[in-house]
Amino acid sequence: MAREGTGRLARYAFRIGYLAEGFLGYARQPGGETVEGTLRREILRRGLAPDEERMQLQSASRTDRGVHALGNVIAFNTPWSGPSVARALDAVDPRIFCFGYAPVPPTFQPRRARSRWYRYLLPREGHDPASWRAMATWFLGEHEFASFSRRDRGEGPTRRTVESFRVSGEGPWLLLDVRAPSFLWHQVRKMVGAMEEVAAGRIPGARVQAALRGETRLTVPLADPSRLVLMEVLYDFRWREGSRSPRAHRRFLEEALAAARLRGTLLGWFQERVLASTSDP
Repeated sequence: MAREGTGRLARYAFRIGYLAEGFLGYARQPGGETVEGTLRREILRRGLAPDEERMQLQSASRTDRGVHALGNVIAFNTPWSGPSVARALDAVDPRIFCFGYAPVPPTFQPRRARSRWYRYLLPREGHDPASWRAMATWFLGEHEFASFSRRDRGEGPTRRTVESFRVSGEGPWLLLDVRAPSFLWHQVRKMVGAMEEVAAGRIPGARVQAALRGETRLTVPLADPSRLVLMEVLYDFRWREGSRSPRAHRRFLEEALAAARLRGTLLGWFQERVLASTSDP
C-alpha cells in the first residue's frame, strides 16, 4: 500500500467483530495470542500507524476469553483513510472482521460509550421462559453488583444501572439481551450464573435480590463464556460501512467460521446471524 495523503494523523473509530476461538481473550497479555495483541501488532506491521506512542490504540470493551463480539470498538490515529484501514483490518486475521468506521475527534475514547449491549444464548430446553423473564426484572435499574463481578482488579464503585434485560425465544435458544452504560468485569456472566442457580433450585431468588440491594454477599458461578456475544457499543454518531461487497464479506465470514471449527452451542446461531446480516439483496 502506498502512503496516503500528507501523512498527517487523523483519529478513526472502527466497529470490529471477532470469533473468540483460539484467542486467550481480548486484552493483550505476554506470551499468548489475544485479539488486541493481534490488532496492535498488525496495525504497526502494515504501517497503519507510525509507532506505538502516536497510534494511541484504545478499545471499548475487553471481553473475556471465549466471549465473541459483533460490535466491539477500537480507535487509533492513522495517516490512512477510514475505508483503507477498514479493508486492512478485515485482512488481519480470519477470525477478526471490520463492520464499519467513523472519523472521531482527537480526544475520542471508545470506553466512554452511551450504552453497551450483550447477548447470552441459553438452550431453551429445560428452561421456562416466563421464569427467566421474571428473574430478569430483578436486575433492572440501579443496584449493587459486588456479588456479580470479579473484584481482584481493585476497581472502584460496584453500583451499576441496567437499562434493559429482555428474554426472548429464537429456535432452540432463549436470548438474554442486557443493556447498560457500563458493566463490571464478569458482570453479565455472573448475572446469568446466578439465574441458572436459582432456576436449578440451588439458590433462593430472595438471596439474589438481597445481594442486589447490598444487604448480603453472594457467591455465584460464572456462566459459560462461549455463549456470550458483545453485540454493540453505542455512541452519538453513525458508522460508515466498509467497502467490502456483501458477497465478499459473506465469503470471508464463512471462511472465518470454518477456520475456527465452530460446532454446536452458540456458534451455530452466531454463524446464522452473521451470514444473514451480510447476505446479498
